[in-house]
Amino acid sequence: MATETIVTGDQMQESSSSELFECDFCDVEEVKRLSHALLVALAAACVEKTSGTLSQRVAVLPGVKKEMLEYLNQQSQTYANSSSSLQRSNSLQVTYPTHIVKDMLETFIKSKRNMFSRVSGIVIDAHKGEKIDDFVHELDQTDMWLAGRREVLAKALLKRIDQKKTYHCGMRFEIEDELDKHKTSCVLRPITCPNEGCGDVFSALHVDAHDASCVYKLLPCFLECESSVQRKEMENHCATVCPMKKIKCPYHTVGCPHVMAQGLLESHCTEYVGQHLLETLQHVQNHDVALQAHAQSLLFVEKAVQLAQRSEAVSVGNMNVTVKEQENRVKLLEVEVKKLKENLKATDVSAEVLQLMRELRNLQKQVESLSSSSQSAR
Repeated sequence: MATETIVTGDQMQESSSSELFECDFCDVEEVKRLSHALLVALAAACVEKTSGTLSQRVAVLPGVKKEMLEYLNQQSQTYANSSSSLQRSNSLQVTYPTHIVKDMLETFIKSKRNMFSRVSGIVIDAHKGEKIDDFVHELDQTDMWLAGRREVLAKALLKRIDQKKTYHCGMRFEIEDELDKHKTSCVLRPITCPNEGCGDVFSALHVDAHDASCVYKLLPCFLECESSVQRKEMENHCATVCPMKKIKCPYHTVGCPHVMAQGLLESHCTEYVGQHLLETLQHVQNHDVALQAHAQSLLFVEKAVQLAQRSEAVSVGNMNVTVKEQENRVKLLEVEVKKLKENLKATDVSAEVLQLMRELRNLQKQVESLSSSSQSAR
C-alpha cells in the first residue's frame, strides 16, 4: 500500500494514503552513501559539541542524534515542498539526494560547535578530522547506531527528497500480484554480484557498470590461453604463469634465436637438443679463445707496469743527483757571501781609521800653532 513517510527518531511511521501497493525499491548505492553520511555527520556533531574525550562524546550521543534526526525531518520536508513547486522548471536538472542531505548535515554540524569553538573560531583543531574518523569507527564497531536502522532512515530521506523518482521506484499497483511481478523486473531491484569472492549488492540498473569493473569477474586470458582468470589476477597471470607468454630460449645466450610461447619450451628444447649442444660447444671454445686473449693482454699490462716502475726509479735517481748538485752550489754561494760580508766590514774599518788620522793631524797642527803663539808672546 502507498504510504507517506515521516521521520521520527530513527524509526519509520507509515500512514496509509490509499489502497495501493507501492514498490519500495531504492538505488542501493545511493542508500549506502546516505547511510554513511548520516554516521559521519553524527560523529562530527558529537566532536564539535564536546571537543573532549571519547566518554564525553558517547554521553552526548543520544541527545545529538535526536536533534539531528528532528532537524533532518524538518529540513527534508521543507525541501520536498519547495522542490515540488519547482519540479517543472528544473525538469532537466539532476541532483543527487546525498549531496542535498550532506548540505543539510553540514549546517547542523556547525550549529553544534561548543562555546569555546565559537569564541576562538580562528583557532583550528588540527586533529579534528582524526577524532571524527576515530569516533565513526567506534560507532560502527560497537553498533551504537545499527546499519540497518541507518538504511531505513536513508531510504525515507531519499524518497522524500527524490521528487523525480530517479533513485527510488515508487510505482503503485492496485493488486499485490502486480507489484510482485513488477519487482522481478524493476530496474532498482537489489542484485548480488554472482562473481565468486565479490558479494557486492547493487541495483539492477548498475549491473553493466559493476560487471565492467568487478575485480572478481572471470575473463578469458588476454594472451588467449585456455584459462579463465579473475580481472584482478590477469596482469600477474599474463606476466608469469600463462603458457602463451612469449619467452626466449634459455640457450639464447649461446646463440639460439628462437622466441616461443612459454608452454612450448619443453618441446623446443627436446627438438633442438643437438643444435643447443653444438652452440654451447662453440660458445665454450670462443670463450676459451677470449680467455687466452685476455691472459695475453694481462701479460702485456704487467710488463708495461714493470717498465713504468723502472723508468720511475731511474727518474727518481736522476732527480736525487740533481738535488745534491744544487745543494752543493748553494753551499758554495753561502761561503762566497760570507767572504763578501767580511770584506765589506774590513773596508768600512779602513775608512774610519783614515778619518781618525786626518783628525789627529789637524789637532797636531792646532797644538803647534798654539805653541808658536805662546812663544811669541814671551
